[in-house]
Amino acid sequence: MMTALLVDDEPVAIERLASLLESFPGIDVIGTARDVADAERFLAGRSPDIVFLDINMPGREGFDLVSSVPSQARIVFVTAREDRAVDAFRAGAVDYLLKPVDRDRLTMTIERLESLLPAIRQVSESPSVEGAGDHASEASGDTADAVTFTIDGGRSIDVVSYVDIVWIEAVRNYTRVQARGRRPRLIRRTMAEWEETLPHGLFGRVSRSLIVQLPAIRSTQWQSRDQTMVFFNGLDEGLPIGRAATTRLKELLPR
Repeated sequence: MMTALLVDDEPVAIERLASLLESFPGIDVIGTARDVADAERFLAGRSPDIVFLDINMPGREGFDLVSSVPSQARIVFVTAREDRAVDAFRAGAVDYLLKPVDRDRLTMTIERLESLLPAIRQVSESPSVEGAGDHASEASGDTADAVTFTIDGGRSIDVVSYVDIVWIEAVRNYTRVQARGRRPRLIRRTMAEWEETLPHGLFGRVSRSLIVQLPAIRSTQWQSRDQTMVFFNGLDEGLPIGRAATTRLKELLPR
């Protein structure tokens, strides 16, 4: 599964693109932003595979965001401007879509992105994430209270209590697990397998690519119409989530 951030100052344009992307099972929209500053805040906490980016926005234009997009992410410009395609491809864009976005044309873009998936995976699975790539950890030895991670090629193990796991995020064929007192670790286990393993009622899936531990949530902070920061007990850094995930989280949290 590939994750996407949508950046556009027009709510109707974001809603239309998000609606179109819902029909592609391999794409999960993990956030939306209304301007460059909003997108920069999101990218400071999460790394999507794709950024769908408008050009003309208040304050700074979309090209000003390019330097903040993670190196492994692919950029698709979505704009009403017909005259900026050359600039877009010079900036490293994978594709250039004109508004209003046509589903057939979007299908071509998704197919192009899927053809780049091996390259995206190769870049993103870097040593900067503990246990990445061919050295991803294995999750085994599940009990009612904990999961055992086999790390360092099987040379050592790490037993992690479920109550210490604060969130789990899909990263294509892997999942990234954040636990208290540990760096994020890439695990060879799917989101569906985690849902079968995790204690019922302790965790909630707020999007196709994100599971959070509900009792571990310390607070939520609204940042914009399209982004909320979630803060967990035992962690200093917040986790940015988009509008749809925020709505789902509100449904899961006790009143």
